Amino acid sequence: MKLIYRHYEPNQGLEEQQAKVYTEVSGLPADAEEIKQRFKGEKRDPLSARYVLTEDNRLLAYVQTSKWVARPGTYIISYPWASPDCPPKAQEKIFDELVAWLKDTIHPQVIAGEVVFDTPTTDERIAFFQRKKFIEKEHLYVYSVDFDLTEISNWEMTDEIASYTCRLGTTEDLDQIIEVCHTDNYIRDVFPSVEEAKYYVENTFLKDDHNKLILKDNQIVSVGLPYRRKLTGGKDKGLEIISLTSATRLNHPQAWKRLLIEVAKDCLKSGWQNLPLRISTLFFGYSMNAIHLAQLQDTIEDIAVLYALPY
Repeated sequence: MKLIYRHYEPNQGLEEQQAKVYTEVSGLPADAEEIKQRFKGEKRDPLSARYVLTEDNRLLAYVQTSKWVARPGTYIISYPWASPDCPPKAQEKIFDELVAWLKDTIHPQVIAGEVVFDTPTTDERIAFFQRKKFIEKEHLYVYSVDFDLTEISNWEMTDEIASYTCRLGTTEDLDQIIEVCHTDNYIRDVFPSVEEAKYYVENTFLKDDHNKLILKDNQIVSVGLPYRRKLTGGKDKGLEIISLTSATRLNHPQAWKRLLIEVAKDCLKSGWQNLPLRISTLFFGYSMNAIHLAQLQDTIEDIAVLYALPY
């Protein structure tokens, strides 16, 4: 089988094929338009993504790398996602060439790869990074607390909490919503550029009638979007919960409380009263104590491992 090796080019159908391969192999959804927005919004170098295709232009494998905004000097490199009929040598070739490009052209302080636990490909990906001489550096944990909607809806509305107002977001709020989102380190890491954040706000946040804006003197200080989802991995695999994507400006803790109250009331009106509202935050740790603590505490879960390539 003759193989074609190429780098990223927009509007060549690579995004659609990349999303298809990722979804089929990982079992998780991927959006071609979101992939396109990432390259455009972050102004990624076309050489930062490598592809293997057949002569008839069918994608067999791809690998990509991007700057880790939250950690200056660090680049994240993906696992080389490949279809079952991709020759292993081709899969390794694009990965090795991308690592070499990073070393020779970008010169990052750290080249890192992340592997999420409890997926069909976890063991395969860990073995791959270890074979490529990456070493385990730290783990990613999630700390979660489940809240009862009725209990939150009955929280005391103090004068300070009542000083904030709540309403539904509209397209006229777009710039302010993006501004608030980028005050949150996690959201800024997921959507580093204004273009990516705009795509999310326009196509997800504002299209959902459950979105909430919290204002102080006509300024948006907190935004939130609750949504139902079934957990696909971890300790509570299969459990349906309500998740909340939110961001709040600094020095407005009472605005976040007002957001939770309004979200709880809205979810109750929607008939979601039997689902817990799960509030979560992520943190990294490299101590064995953190691993052991996650095994003992239901509120802390070890969800991923970060590997780094020494060079």
